[in-house]
Amino acid sequence: MKNSKLSTVLSDYALPFLGACAWLILGYWISSLLARLTYAGLLRKLGADKARAFSKGVKFLVILPFVLALIHSTGVDITALLGAAGLAGVAIGFASQTGLSNLISGLFLVVERPFKIGDLIEVDGSRGYVHSIEMLSTYIRAYDNRVIRFPNEMLAKSKLINLTRYPIRRIDLDIRVACRENPERVMTVLREVIIANPACFNDPEPVIALRGLDETSLDFLVGVWADNQEFFATRTSLLRDIKVRFDQEGIALPYGRVAVAQRADAVHRDL
Repeated sequence: MKNSKLSTVLSDYALPFLGACAWLILGYWISSLLARLTYAGLLRKLGADKARAFSKGVKFLVILPFVLALIHSTGVDITALLGAAGLAGVAIGFASQTGLSNLISGLFLVVERPFKIGDLIEVDGSRGYVHSIEMLSTYIRAYDNRVIRFPNEMLAKSKLINLTRYPIRRIDLDIRVACRENPERVMTVLREVIIANPACFNDPEPVIALRGLDETSLDFLVGVWADNQEFFATRTSLLRDIKVRFDQEGIALPYGRVAVAQRADAVHRDL
């Protein structure tokens, strides 16, 4: 009888517990290995402090299922245990879920590298320079020196525009003149202005096209490539040169309309 009870205890509790302990040891070894690999991979990109923070997060994520398995092997109903925690458990669980989601998203951002510190990005209507990439959040510095915090999960799911990913960037302008002007003459003048501006690249070739007309104006699209670091200065000098040259050539502006403007989808953001 005693042997039967002992056998039951061993089969129902002791052996599963020992098995869970073995899995926990294996999980600890795996999590430590992955944490070291994560630290080594991120050290040069993020620095020692941030790489260490991410590696600790990876270690926690990997070892957590093994810890839960160990608790379950003792006969504790994990579901009931979490349910007994009540609203506090729900709140903690929600916060943990959000934190883990941001942590995982942060790891994906580091691996995929859609941007780096110092890049000019636009997310959800906000634009600024990437200031820091943390374990749960990324911070960008706006033009007016405001710091905007984005949860990493949001960045991973949102449409993100990197405006400084490449060394050159195209400046797109809408140029409007009076409808009585000769289109070929206007395009010739615009081409000469671009060639005369040393900040404008000839390769890739600039784009000058008549994109629309109505009873008051001819609308031209001007696309010019320039150094990304000099984008705003080049745009300003180009607009100034066009205005001066139009005045010299007597090219009239359309009555009652703004003749020179940046494209509507960017004007309010680039200023």
